[in-house]
Amino acid sequence: MTAPDLEQWERANRELIAKLLTEFGYEEIIALDVADDGVLTVPQPGGTLTGRAVRRALGWWRVDPSSLAMEGGGPLPDAVEIFTAVLGAAGAEASTVAGAVSELSSTLLTDARQLAAARPAAELVDLEPVLVEAELTGHPWIVANKGRVGFGADDLLAYPPEARADVRLLWLAASPVIADAVGLDHHAVVRDQVGEAGFEALRAGAQLGGLDPDTCVYLPVHPWQWAHRILPLHAPQLARGELVFLGEGPARYRPQLAIRTMTDLDDPARRYLKLPLSILNTSVYRGLPRERTLAAPALTSWLSSVVDGDEFLRETGLILLGEVAGVSVAHPVYSGLPGVPYQYTELLGAIWREPVQPYLRDGEQAVSLAALLHVDPSGGTFAGALVERSGLSPADWVRRLHEAILPPLLHVLYKYGAMFSPHGQNCLIVHRDGIPTRLVVKDFVDDLAICSESIPEHAGLTPPVRAALADVILDGKTLRKYLQNGLLICVYRYLSEITADRLGVPEHEFWDSARAVLTAYQDRFRDELAERFTMFDLESPTFPKLCLNRLRLFERGYADDPERPVVAAVGTVPNPLVGGRSSSE
Repeated sequence: MTAPDLEQWERANRELIAKLLTEFGYEEIIALDVADDGVLTVPQPGGTLTGRAVRRALGWWRVDPSSLAMEGGGPLPDAVEIFTAVLGAAGAEASTVAGAVSELSSTLLTDARQLAAARPAAELVDLEPVLVEAELTGHPWIVANKGRVGFGADDLLAYPPEARADVRLLWLAASPVIADAVGLDHHAVVRDQVGEAGFEALRAGAQLGGLDPDTCVYLPVHPWQWAHRILPLHAPQLARGELVFLGEGPARYRPQLAIRTMTDLDDPARRYLKLPLSILNTSVYRGLPRERTLAAPALTSWLSSVVDGDEFLRETGLILLGEVAGVSVAHPVYSGLPGVPYQYTELLGAIWREPVQPYLRDGEQAVSLAALLHVDPSGGTFAGALVERSGLSPADWVRRLHEAILPPLLHVLYKYGAMFSPHGQNCLIVHRDGIPTRLVVKDFVDDLAICSESIPEHAGLTPPVRAALADVILDGKTLRKYLQNGLLICVYRYLSEITADRLGVPEHEFWDSARAVLTAYQDRFRDELAERFTMFDLESPTFPKLCLNRLRLFERGYADDPERPVVAAVGTVPNPLVGGRSSSE
């Protein structure tokens, strides 16, 4: 591994400082001092940082990286220096700041390397979705978005999507006494994944290791997880032959933006594999919760039956990439340890998820919503490349995008009292020649929740589905936040910037267009669902502002807690789906 290039490092550092100030200002961690003419001043221990900021819709400030300078001249401080000064002034604990500096440093190192290897956005449009995701720069909201605690320097070149490196998975056989398999016929699923010859090789290895190849469970394992968690922590089961190591599979995989979800590079039409990867990134350890793994096929079956049985959802073309099979192996000690940190209960398992390719019609392509937020180092945008290919005006393209995304999400919420977090990593947009056509939801099981209010559409929920959703039965006001923060804040907040600054569609027109789609949906279903429009009110003047950076820096820190963290809210967001222009227009 070589040191980062100075020029790229300085640019990445400048851009990370600007993002830090922008997002910390949005979350009210700091109060940005911006004059009427947009001049920004940020006092620092070594002097005053100056720059310019633009007031955006929803009332936040975007800091311009190119404008940043130290008053009186001199180089910009390192981002970690500003980071620690800001957090110290805000009262963050020293131990949390220390851990966060490590995450920020890892992010900056990766950002610099990505700048050096970046491709023009226009070149990405025809790539497979997983190859597009390798070019993206990560979560737009979380400052230390590539912290990846647990990865060493070599791991950063081998396992994240931006490494653009093939990953060859390892395989284990497990005794059915210790492993649970659910969903579609397990052996048929594995055979589909590895092919007939590969499956026979797995069977032979299992038999050689003392297991019955007809009854044992086969599961793929990420190589990092094997070395750092499975081999040391499951050594007794390996020694006794309850787990049998079968070696490396031949297929080349690439990680999606969700770093633990893998695509077969040579055959992308094979099912995606979601595997535990016990690194801490953004907000949580990326393990695989046992309860949701075993419930995934039942949750998929219920939501798929909703989509398949609903005329309007069929009309929208909504695609759900079902999680159709799963395997989980509980750790013999951690599974029974009261109060054990959740990361130790999510170590070994796998989920098989449907791929998008079989659902695409002739001429259609799919790409993650996160790609729409991508801006290359020269200022080219993925969204702009789609607009150019579509032949539509930017305003018409924005309207078509809203028409593809919003109606199916609105219907799932209003009609079925259910929602997941439709952020850029969890959803894809299907387009034909750049024109948005329909929505794909690809990671709904982890986030799926239902309303606590009694509605007839929940009468058909089976006991396994109800049990799986027991901890995420939420009142309507809470459930609607999944849509508001997952889509409106995490995707549209940034996309409206791009359309305004680079495509000539002002932010108020972007939001007016979204509002028109909401109104059209409500007009169509007002006779049937008027009460639901109140129950899941998306038109309140404001809604709570979830704060993703605060979660790590001020709420949970690096405590090894028994439960996954829940994001809290600080302040409110002016609702862009109600009438009237934004405060920035």
